[in-house]
Amino acid sequence: FFFHTTAAPTFETNTMATFAFTVAAVSAAVVTGAPARDTVRPGAQNPVLAGARKFGVEEDFVGISYGSDISSGTAMTLQMMNDELVNGAMCLDGTATGFYFSPATDPKHKNDWQIYFQGGGWCYDEIDCLQRSKGGLGSSTRWSNTSSIGGIMSDDCTMNPDFCGFNRVHMPYCDGNSFSGDRTDPVIVNGEKLWFRGRRNIDATFRALNKLGLNAAENVLLTGCSAGGLATYLHTDYVRTLLPPTVTKYKSAPISGFFLLHNTVDNTPVYPTEMKSIFELANSTNGVNAACIAAKSADDQWQCNFAQEAYRYTTSPIFPLNSALDSWQTGCIYTSELPPNFPNQTGTENGICGAIPGWGDCSKNPDSCTADQIVKMNQYETDFMNIMSSAPTYAKAGNGAFVHSCHTHCEAQSSAWNKFTVDGKTIQQAVSLWWNGPADAPAAGNSYKACLYKTGNVEKRDCNPTCV
Repeated sequence: FFFHTTAAPTFETNTMATFAFTVAAVSAAVVTGAPARDTVRPGAQNPVLAGARKFGVEEDFVGISYGSDISSGTAMTLQMMNDELVNGAMCLDGTATGFYFSPATDPKHKNDWQIYFQGGGWCYDEIDCLQRSKGGLGSSTRWSNTSSIGGIMSDDCTMNPDFCGFNRVHMPYCDGNSFSGDRTDPVIVNGEKLWFRGRRNIDATFRALNKLGLNAAENVLLTGCSAGGLATYLHTDYVRTLLPPTVTKYKSAPISGFFLLHNTVDNTPVYPTEMKSIFELANSTNGVNAACIAAKSADDQWQCNFAQEAYRYTTSPIFPLNSALDSWQTGCIYTSELPPNFPNQTGTENGICGAIPGWGDCSKNPDSCTADQIVKMNQYETDFMNIMSSAPTYAKAGNGAFVHSCHTHCEAQSSAWNKFTVDGKTIQQAVSLWWNGPADAPAAGNSYKACLYKTGNVEKRDCNPTCV
């Protein structure tokens, strides 16, 4: 996703202008279309992006605007980790990484922590990753001094009563593969070095957080959205090993990160091909769920780069928050095409979303689907629910899931956190019941399922009235 700011600040070497990352997804009324990764280039005057300072390759989102529902309270402040360069922690371009931090605002929560993986898609081959290294998703050069996130990360206690007073951490994303890159030597592309060091960035961040009080943590929630949601699946069990023995409750709630290992509507493996490519390029074998890797043959280990496989092997308590008809997935998985000559593309495309002829409008808005097309979209929803619920993790005591049908992305960090409802519970209420419930609570009591869209020739296809 991209970061929406009210002005485009001027950056100077070692002197970054202060402005807030407004990383909350827009309300459901705005998020009605899938992002297109190759149709709006930097500087283009798309009405949704007008006035926004865009970062990296994933700035090209059509129909999504971040910046709604941000608290005016305490922002998280950037902490750079220049000292960790010697330990190999760095962004794609070799610049130092860092994190955003705000201490607990309520003394009773001084040992409670919320840790967030930032999202922003992926790069898929060498040229794509080189392009990504020029922006904020591959370089720290332009990172702002402060970060504010809504919904589940909000410090507004009227919106987010369970977590508003916690220590809050936002981990910026700059390795290209959901914090899983683990390549020692750089990849040389057109004479420039690319460093895939996501796993080392995680390690460095937790070493620094221990100095800020994480070494005495008691309650920890791990979360993240989009590619950061995938990172939450990939690293939930690994992060547990980095926490101190003082932790009595550790859970994760990945947002919009359950990207399916799924072919397109015309049965072409576009997204699987892309994710296999970056898994190999970033040398992510030792950067994803270790139990998944151990269970797979060498030829199939790339599949552990997918949430559904990491989720299957996750042992820590987990509560997915996701649309079964996610607006990114309908465009960039289900109706996408590969760039010409991939994985040796000569252009700078970051995949081509919604490109299958006749599917562009439907991929952006279910109301624009024909009667035949909406049947296919409902099939994707059904596949989503079947894949998630078939994993033993789904039914494991202490777990749960909030899966809805709203055609959105990253909604749990927007005002939809308090609006989208399934079985009489908002996302916030469902997470609260799970978070505060007993560790052995039956998963069935904390599981919320999506409905299917209305078929036939109807004007509005939404089956959940709270989506609008």
